[in-house]
Amino acid sequence: MFTEAQNFSIVQTELDGVFFQQFDYTETFPGVARATTGEIFKPQETTHAAWIQSINKGSGLFPAVGETNAVPLSTPQVTNKQTTAIVTFAQGIDISKQLFDDNMHGVWAADVEDFAQKARDTQDYNAFALFRNGFTSALTADGVTIFNSAHPLIGGGTQSNVLSGASSSLSPTSLNNAITNLVEQKDQSGVIKGNVPNLLLVPPALWKHAIEITQSALIADSGNNNLNVYRSALGITVWTSHWLGTAAGGSDTAWFLLARRHGFTRLIRQGIETALTDWRYSNNLTYRYQANFREAYFCADYAGSVGSLGV
Repeated sequence: MFTEAQNFSIVQTELDGVFFQQFDYTETFPGVARATTGEIFKPQETTHAAWIQSINKGSGLFPAVGETNAVPLSTPQVTNKQTTAIVTFAQGIDISKQLFDDNMHGVWAADVEDFAQKARDTQDYNAFALFRNGFTSALTADGVTIFNSAHPLIGGGTQSNVLSGASSSLSPTSLNNAITNLVEQKDQSGVIKGNVPNLLLVPPALWKHAIEITQSALIADSGNNNLNVYRSALGITVWTSHWLGTAAGGSDTAWFLLARRHGFTRLIRQGIETALTDWRYSNNLTYRYQANFREAYFCADYAGSVGSLGV
C-alpha cells in the first residue's frame, strides 16, 4: 500500500517523465535551430539578475620603430556599456485528479507534452527575436540596430554589417558579398579582422535555396560546371527556424551570415524547473503542474555578423 508521500512522488515522476521527454526532443528536420543551438546562441551562465558587459577597443597594428626609438603606446579603451536583465518565464496547467487517474485517451499526457513544447517554443521565440528585430529594435551596445550600415567604432569611423538594395536577395552573388563584408569587417580599433564565415541562417522559405547554394557539388543557378566553393572551400552550415519567417512576425526574405566569433549570446540564469502541487491542497481535486526558467538573449557587438533584408 502506498503512502500519501509515495503517491505524490509517483505523480510528479510521471508528469516529469512526459514533460522532459518532449522538452528535450530533438527535431529530425535538417538544420532546425533552437535557442539551445550553441553555434548560433553562445551559452553564458550567470548567477546574477543582470549581465553587464562593455565593448573593448584594443590596440591597433604594430608600427615600425627605429633601433633606439621609444616604443609607441596604444591605449585600450572600454566603453558602450550594455546591461541585460534576466527574465523569468513561467506557466502552469491544472490537471484534475480524475483526468490523471483515468487518463482516458491519453489526454493528460497530451496536455503535458503540449505544455513542454510551449516551454521550448517560448525559448526559441525570444531567442530568434534578435534576428527578427535585428534591423529595427534589437540594439547592440553601441546604440544602433544589430544589423546596421553605420556602427560607430570606438576608435573612430563606422562599420556596416548589412546588405541592402536589389542585389541583396539570397543568391551566390549576394552570399559572396556577405562573405566579403564579413572578412573585411573592422574591429573597434579599425583593424580588419578577416572573420571566417561559418553558418547561414535563413527562414523556412529560403531553406531549399540556401541548401542548393551552399551544398550543391557545382555552382547553383548556372549552366557552367564551376566548382561550388561555398561547399568545397568554406563548408558553410545552413540553419533555419520557423521563428524567422513572416508567419512569426519576421521576414521570408531576410537572411544572416555568422562567423565563428560573433556576439549572439544566450544568458542562462536557471534552466527549466518543474513543480507539482498535490490535489489535496486544492479546493477542486486538481493537480497544479508548473514550469519556469530564467534567461535572456543579447548581441553586444556587430562583429562576426552580416544581415540582409533580401529586398
